[in-house]
Amino acid sequence: MLEEKKIDFRNMFPDIRETGETNLRQCQLVMLRMLKILHFLCEKHHVHYFLLYGSLLGAVRHKGFIPWDDDMDIGMTRNDYEKFISKVVPELPNDIFFQNSITDKYYPASYMVEARLRDKYSKYTDNYKYHDGLQVDIFVFDKAYLPFQPLIVIENILLRLFRSDKIRPRILKRIASLSNKLVYSNSFYYKYHHLFMNLRIMRDDDIFPLKKLQFEDTEVYVPNKYDECLRHIFGDYMKLPPENERRGHHKVLPDPFHPCNHKEILHWE
Repeated sequence: MLEEKKIDFRNMFPDIRETGETNLRQCQLVMLRMLKILHFLCEKHHVHYFLLYGSLLGAVRHKGFIPWDDDMDIGMTRNDYEKFISKVVPELPNDIFFQNSITDKYYPASYMVEARLRDKYSKYTDNYKYHDGLQVDIFVFDKAYLPFQPLIVIENILLRLFRSDKIRPRILKRIASLSNKLVYSNSFYYKYHHLFMNLRIMRDDDIFPLKKLQFEDTEVYVPNKYDECLRHIFGDYMKLPPENERRGHHKVLPDPFHPCNHKEILHWE
């Protein structure tokens, strides 16, 4: 059997960060390239993903990035995430690092963002031992929750006892197998204040069938009921926030050309 031809990511998805007019735009071009590669490989391997939170809001309100956004958010169900790890991650190009608590021993286990794609050439800061390159956040949704927000909070508190990213998914999958009346939720269990954030309960028809929306110069997947999702999180989401609230999630200006202090880095030429 002939070996499958290696994907030429450099030509299919050229790195054009240098063309950005501002530092932030350069960073957004890095993350856009990672999203395009993720989308390409997910379609190749029939893995479902969907934009979430600020990235979903950007797709709907701005047809791309929120102008001041400095990261990206996507979601997957547990089954798709496991398929993503087995099929997509091995084919990622060398300049993208897949980060979870198994691939990066300093990345906090059972964090609300279970995994990330990290650009190896860039950084947010040098403040952490874990990889801190420009990121695409991967939120994993488990269909293992009763459809009442107080119970989700209680369940997440209990799940804090299982900080291992090897043990906790097994427990969630076992719970999911017990009833077809459970709903999807992303767990918030690393810091206590996360437990009381605006938790999103999602049913099958909230997510599927996925829809496509324009994002910058490409198309990406979004949840079926993306309008309801955005209203739940942001309220009147088409209204721009006050100018003094238009800032990224990170307190520092990201650096698109210099890597962080981690072994999985590359230096921009």
